[in-house]
Amino acid sequence: MTYPRATRRGFGGASLLGATAIAAAALTTMVASTSAQAWELRVCADPNSLPFSHREESGFENRIAEIIADDLDATLTYEWYPQIAAMTSERLRTGYCDLIMSTAGNQAGILGTLSYYRAPFVFVYRADEDYDIRTFDDAILAELSIGIQPAEGPAHRALMVRGLGQNIDAEFGFLGGDSEDPLEPAIEAVAQGELDVAIVWGPAAGYYADQQDVELVVQPVPPFEPPFIPLYLNIGIGTRLGDESLRDLLDIALVRRWDEIQAVIDSYGIPTMPLPKPTLTLEETTQ
Repeated sequence: MTYPRATRRGFGGASLLGATAIAAAALTTMVASTSAQAWELRVCADPNSLPFSHREESGFENRIAEIIADDLDATLTYEWYPQIAAMTSERLRTGYCDLIMSTAGNQAGILGTLSYYRAPFVFVYRADEDYDIRTFDDAILAELSIGIQPAEGPAHRALMVRGLGQNIDAEFGFLGGDSEDPLEPAIEAVAQGELDVAIVWGPAAGYYADQQDVELVVQPVPPFEPPFIPLYLNIGIGTRLGDESLRDLLDIALVRRWDEIQAVIDSYGIPTMPLPKPTLTLEETTQ
């Protein structure tokens, strides 16, 4: 990303009035040129990871990126790349893109914005079953086949400490690279009766549950597992380490367009937890 840079020169024997006039004319030209050409906001995004992003720009992250670019008066472009660890090291850090739309608040190697949504892990099971699962301590879990996302994640550990490891019949990752609908298999397995319950992160669960032929229950798990292990993720935008200027602009845009962004997330059936709207100072609102 490049920003306009002003330079300072001496004017030799020119009068103060003449120097001022020349400087004013140069500044006017620079401002007009900058205003006429929107700067490019380059986003690293997975080309096949609904409901988050897609090459057809049909994911909710694509729609939120459009809102952010509009607020910043920028031209939105994409660098399509699977959202794996190498997206940060091989694309963001090396300058192929300026930001990643979806990063966890504690993710290493990135400079994160404020969180714009908080999504829980959820239990997913068929609505026509005669059980109502709300906690990891519900006795019925010992009788069910369970799918888990991800392996060794907090929900997985919650089952293990309760002696339910033998009930885990399938493990699913967060991302699937180039596979078709990589985040859907866990939900399909429950809908088709191959698993009794899936315990997965909420965004893909809510999105794909709405697309099944049978009704599925999507029930958030308790927010904490002792001792205070969170069973949710706070999601913000990731920028390069050291790029505080862009991070600050994104924070301001997120707050200014907060209600629009939340409406997009809701429209995709994403289960979320309350996240208070941040506030802006008067100075920030005019930037």
